[in-house]
Amino acid sequence: MRFKNNSKPNEVLQAVQVVAGGVYFGIIKTTAPIRIEGEFKGIIFCNNKVIIDKQATVNGDILCHEIINGGFIEGNIICRNKCTLLEKAVINGIVRASRFENQNDSSVSGPVYVNKENANINVDEYYELFNKKENLEKIKNEYFSLPQKLIMIS
Repeated sequence: MRFKNNSKPNEVLQAVQVVAGGVYFGIIKTTAPIRIEGEFKGIIFCNNKVIIDKQATVNGDILCHEIINGGFIEGNIICRNKCTLLEKAVINGIVRASRFENQNDSSVSGPVYVNKENANINVDEYYELFNKKENLEKIKNEYFSLPQKLIMIS
């Protein structure tokens, strides 16, 4: 799967894909688009678009440029641009975005903060804060106590 990169003309980025049929654990940090088709547990830092398929589940927070959710997310969303919930999509957590759109039978269990100031969110800054040793130790203990696949993409 390929997406056009808006930051550099004529450059095509290879999308990061979490395929159906398995459970993936880890931290994803990327400038490429991401497509989740299976089950992912961890944290996503993406300076591009995140697509969660209808059958997919994410257990963890997502910080991104834009998100389209068709599945189930148990975690918070921080989005610089638009957060779109497709039909029957679910988010159990807080949503912060510049724009928000939801279709029939979709739901968010927490508050939704829509403000044009959210366009100033810096995903890399959040990653740096997250990556401080004391924060990372707490997160590693919570997320990484079981054998898993660790996804680190930059």
